[in-house]
Amino acid sequence: MNVSDGLLTIYPFKNTDEGYAPKYEGIDRIVISQRRLDAWGEPEDDDDVQHLLERLPEGLESNPLNGLGFSSLDRWIPQCIADAANGVLIFIQGGDKPPYLKDGFYVISELYLKRLVRGLRSISTRHQRQARTEKLILAHNSLLSKIDTDRYPLRQKKLSPEAVYELVQVGRTNSGIPKAMQNSFVSMVAENAQAIAKNAPNILYELAAKIERVTLQEMIANYEDMLTKRLNETRWQRFFEANTFILSLVFTVPTVFVQETPYVHGKRINGRGGRFSDFLMRGQGTGNVALIEIKSPETILLTAYRAEQPCPSTDLVGSLTQVLGQRRRLTTGWHGLKCEDDGTLTNTELYSPQAIVLIGKTPQNRTDREAFEAFRNAIKDVAVITFDELLLRLQYLNEALATPPALPPTPPAPTFSEENADLF
Repeated sequence: MNVSDGLLTIYPFKNTDEGYAPKYEGIDRIVISQRRLDAWGEPEDDDDVQHLLERLPEGLESNPLNGLGFSSLDRWIPQCIADAANGVLIFIQGGDKPPYLKDGFYVISELYLKRLVRGLRSISTRHQRQARTEKLILAHNSLLSKIDTDRYPLRQKKLSPEAVYELVQVGRTNSGIPKAMQNSFVSMVAENAQAIAKNAPNILYELAAKIERVTLQEMIANYEDMLTKRLNETRWQRFFEANTFILSLVFTVPTVFVQETPYVHGKRINGRGGRFSDFLMRGQGTGNVALIEIKSPETILLTAYRAEQPCPSTDLVGSLTQVLGQRRRLTTGWHGLKCEDDGTLTNTELYSPQAIVLIGKTPQNRTDREAFEAFRNAIKDVAVITFDELLLRLQYLNEALATPPALPPTPPAPTFSEENADLF
């Protein structure tokens, strides 16, 4: 160990039968930067040396009989750093910035190193404690639960905070959480959501955003899979009931779900003859209602009028007529529906109700696409959208959420030398 110009340099050696040898392969020196408040001073006696050893950053060995360098408890740190380059020099500086490699110098901040060391040691402690807990659970379930489950219910492991740290902080970003622990993991985050929002709101926001993106991706995958199958209207209605968010994408203004299969009008005294739509939506700003009629993606949109002129199919025209009739009945019976409302129609108004039909798939050839586009754009009161067009909107939304914001360029790291060591 050497002190010079405010720098503390450690040469990690170990004692062997053949004499002294480097403690690590690939690591020459560990240099600790100058201290601002309590600078490294050249030792004059044994007490000064002991004082230097006691002030070493956490994770470094303070007992020279063990060989200076990293503690054996944290041997994974030099093992990983040594893989970065041959003859690497470790420079420990102030601050908490992430480590980087520059011109053979591995630069790491003291606070970053401290957090890593504590994370590594917490894993060891957790596994020891977890082993004791698992043994107790196994004994309980094998000896007590076997004789009387009501009196001695089966015990299950819970995901500890240390396990969460291991999963997140130590880089195991792709590790799967066992199904038995998933509920514990979610419950832990939910129970601590208020504290996380207060102490680290950005982390909670990023977690919520990631969950939303993953949920959207799963929704898209299910949608794509369903389009490959010949499913009837009922199956699609159930899918949209479970994912009403998708239906809001068919509108040009922010829209929210109100009710599935809403009654619109027409019951007679005997209770028969009622008319129902598939979904009722309303605008978030004005509350204006909208009806959505769901058909099948396999519905034929066009038929032949003449050889050179496709025309709308009976199913397409019938769907338009159906939703227009529902809108008319909803308009005429709106007063009665509001009077008998149980709260479902709160903040919902009948100004100029929209009508939308989700039906079929976009025609493939140019002639059919032209005919289909001309027909639906000529319709005044009903919007027609195909299933594949709605899928494209979902995919576009996913791409927009997945695109990270542009970051400013990172300035180049300074080159290390003893003359400019204070810059680190």
